[in-house]
This record gives sequence, structure tokens and C-alpha cells, in this order.
Amino acid sequence: MASRSRKNQISHFNVMVVGFSGVDQANATANTNKKRRDSFMSENSSVLVQEQLQGPIERTTQPYTISREIEVDKKERIILTIIDTPGFSAEYLVDKQLYDVTKYIEHQFDLTLQEESKVKRNPKAVDTQVHCCLYFIDPKKLALDEFDIRILKRLSNRVNVIPIIGKADNLTLAQRDRLKPSIIKDIYTTYKIPIYGLPDEEEDEEEEIGVEKEEGKDEDDKKEDKPTTLGQFLQQFDYEKEDADTQSVLDYLHTIPFTVIAYEDDPETGSPVQISPDIKLGRDFGWGSIDCLGEKYSDFVKLKHMLLSSHRRYLQLDTVERYYEQYRTERLMYKRATKIAMAAPTASSG
Repeated sequence: MASRSRKNQISHFNVMVVGFSGVDQANATANTNKKRRDSFMSENSSVLVQEQLQGPIERTTQPYTISREIEVDKKERIILTIIDTPGFSAEYLVDKQLYDVTKYIEHQFDLTLQEESKVKRNPKAVDTQVHCCLYFIDPKKLALDEFDIRILKRLSNRVNVIPIIGKADNLTLAQRDRLKPSIIKDIYTTYKIPIYGLPDEEEDEEEEIGVEKEEGKDEDDKKEDKPTTLGQFLQQFDYEKEDADTQSVLDYLHTIPFTVIAYEDDPETGSPVQISPDIKLGRDFGWGSIDCLGEKYSDFVKLKHMLLSSHRRYLQLDTVERYYEQYRTERLMYKRATKIAMAAPTASSG
């Protein structure tokens, strides 16, 4: 019986979608069996409410979540939840909107913290922590602007962030090949933003110091050998000789930022327009058609495989061991400092 219960166990995987207005954040890739959660910051936000979504896909003006039970790798059942957020709009509102998004992520940590603090925990408690945040970047930009940088830095302190270039059909192949390295240079080299999967600089430095002490290298060699770009870091690996896990990480690092193209939908129903028998999700421009799932034009298939198969457990584990533990420590230290501050006047007056 125990093995059967493990087999039928369903895990939760929660993905948040964030970006500026006008950049297509997400088209629903499936249109049946959807469930919609209660509102963004509701106390009952972990309760799934059956609700069939109908009508056209519209601009998101209020945060909401959509969940669907799916089967992964033909053996594991998960409940995939997409947390859709309103697009960032006027520049003066960015900080307020970013605060709201961050508070939602922290609210899910608070729910976990409350559950862990109970004498008797709920065995049916739902994991609502945000395991991954897809940050959509405007393809019209030549590089990240100050708002992208501010948002990425703030979010990366609370959640695994993966950069996505939306509306990639607006880019020629040459433009795409220039934009991707430009974004990664800003993130990894210039601003050192710790998005998901990038090498941890502190760990790398500790490892290098240990190796260099053994080999007796001097400071000049140290500076010369240290990779300054992601490309230089990746050159250290012989892909064919690496194990499957390392290859999976290298595949991810070679691809980011992912490019995606939103499919054309029926304005009345919101369902995908079937362009041809071979193109289920696509766009028809008259002069030609684009398959939104075709790897020549889009990284969607790679992104889907990465999220649901090759990296899902890493993202879930990273959320618990890194982001939740960091938040938990901050909260407990804050409570302790508050108690000490409140007790201090009493002690001095005595």
C-alpha cells in the first residue's frame, strides 16, 4: 500500500509570470481541465476552486492563478500552477508593482512558516511557494534598462528567475543572436544578478582559492584564469564527457534567455487558431506562417522540457533550501530583534 500511495502522490509546481505591459507574457498552452485559485493575496489562496475559463485571452489587470493537473514523463502527476501578474506599466508605478509581486512570494513563505509552527501539521497542506519566475523582456530593447535591472535584482533575492524574450517573432535571427548575448552580459558580467542556474561567484572563488593554494599560483594567474563572461565559463566543459545532470545545466546556460512567440487566438473563444494541419499553435502573417512550437523560431519546447522535466526538482529544491530558508532566517531574526528591543526599556527601568 505504501508504494501505491507514493506512486499516486501529486506534487505541486508553481510558476510566476512577470513582465512589462505589451510583452506577451503567456498564452495558455492547454484549454481544458483548468482550475482557478482564489485571488492573489487571499487567505484561502492555497485552495483550488474548479472553474472552467472561457472567452478570449485578455490583458491581465488583476493577479490570478490557473492550475492544471498534468502527467510528466509518462509516470509522474503534478499540479502545475501559473501565477499571472499584471504587466508593469508607468515608470513611477514599477516600485509599487514590484512590491506587490514580492509580497505575494513572501506570503507563500509565511504560509509554510505558519504550517511548520503548528503542533499538528496538516498532511493535506498544499505547497504554494513560487518555484520559478519567468521574467519577460521586451524584444525592442538592445539591452536591459534600469527598470529590468532593478526588477531582476529584487526578484532574484526571493525566487528562481529565468529570463524570457517575449514576442520573438519581432526579431530577425541576426537581431536575436545579438540580443541574447547582450542580456546575458548585463546579467552575468556587468550587474552580477544571481538568476537561476548561473555559477555562484562566491563558491567559485572559494574553490579557486583552495586549488590555487595547492598549486602555488600568484595573484596575476588568479585574475587571468577566472572567467569574466558566461561564454568563458562554458568553455571549461567538454559536453560529451559530462554526466547527464551537468549536460542539462549546460543546455540551459547555452539557451538563456529563452525566446517565445505567443500563438494567434480566436477573439471570441480564446482558443488557438489552427494555422494548418502541421501547425497547431502558430501565427499566420499572410506572407508566411510561424510555428510557435518550432525550435527554429522559438525556445518554447526547450523551456517546457526544462521546467517540467530536467530542472523541475532543482527549482523546487532551490526554493526550499535557498529562498525559503533565507526568508525564514530573516523573519526569525527580525522577531528576535523586536523582542530584545521591546524588553530593553523594561530592563533599564528596573
